[in-house]
Amino acid sequence: MEKTSIIVPIYRGGKYIDGMIAQIEDCAAKCDSVCALELLFVNDDPPEPVGNLASEMMEIKVIETERNRGIHGARVRGLEQCTGDYVLFLDQDDRIRPGYFVSQLACLGQADAVVCKLLHEGRQFYDTRMPFERVITRDFIISVRNSIISPGQVLIRRDKIPAVWKKTRLSNNGADDWLLWLCMLGAGAELALNPEILFEHVVEGENESINAVHMMASEQEVYDAAASAGLFSPWELAKLRGAVRAAAEDHIRLLSKFQKMFFIYDDWMKQQEEGRYLHQYLKRAGVNSVAIYGDSYIGKRLYYRLQKNGIQVRYFIDRNAAYLEEKIPVYLPQAGLPSVDLVLISLAEAEESIKAELETMTETRICSITELLASMKRERITL
Repeated sequence: MEKTSIIVPIYRGGKYIDGMIAQIEDCAAKCDSVCALELLFVNDDPPEPVGNLASEMMEIKVIETERNRGIHGARVRGLEQCTGDYVLFLDQDDRIRPGYFVSQLACLGQADAVVCKLLHEGRQFYDTRMPFERVITRDFIISVRNSIISPGQVLIRRDKIPAVWKKTRLSNNGADDWLLWLCMLGAGAELALNPEILFEHVVEGENESINAVHMMASEQEVYDAAASAGLFSPWELAKLRGAVRAAAEDHIRLLSKFQKMFFIYDDWMKQQEEGRYLHQYLKRAGVNSVAIYGDSYIGKRLYYRLQKNGIQVRYFIDRNAAYLEEKIPVYLPQAGLPSVDLVLISLAEAEESIKAELETMTETRICSITELLASMKRERITL
């Protein structure tokens, strides 16, 4: 029977180990007639050894590094010790569904690796802006961006992992997976697509993917490694250089967005400390039901806060409504929107253009979260 190796670098991640074992055991129960599993924990924090681990469902190996290698080095160390025909690289806080290996192997066919869909930050990542079939391609990954959010989406034939990726050492964590896809594609690898959502990428404050400084440095290292390895033509390298530059600009834009969100949250919390609450203000303004534009960070917090305090949130409005699952309906902006007292725009950017667009579609009062907080601060009902 063929075997799959699951390689999980661990860094100060002892709290994740039991959960990781449990979910891989669930997978083993589903695929015992399809493939065997082995789980390798690579402890990249030598001062805190993991110790021995065991499972009745599969073999577990614990590999203690002699020094901190970083996530790329830890993955390579696990690859050196694994025995599977296929390899899955997971982060310590990743989540996969029990049917992961059955579904991925069914879709792999003769390809060198298979990529599944995922949930990223609690929502589908591939949507109208990033259509799955259009972005998981050689040209897109080289010339636009790394469209594979996490290696946990990808089941790989072990013998198709190029030697250049194993030999390269990135000094900065964050983009070694982009380098892996580039090395494979440069060697002519074929990627199969699995439209099933099998993986959840959990984003926490410690994730390298949200450390802009490390990510920009790591992505530059990816370009340098690809150029040194001679993987691509000068024309493709020029496109990759542009993609790395665009990725840096995206990181900066995202930091700007998070900064704006921070000031919204800060204003919101300050006003609560001073005894001014959104739900009370809305009720004084005659608002008992709302729709929230933007099913994202602030939108979700508004939903729970208002719903808990007697303001009925009837639906979300979002351009990616078809890809979202919520406890309440999610409508496209251009859809026939049900009646509410107020449409509340929860986004930190482009509020004016969104408001102008909505005003052509509905006669309902429209207000952004920043306008609402400013009105509360002035203690005037201006909705």
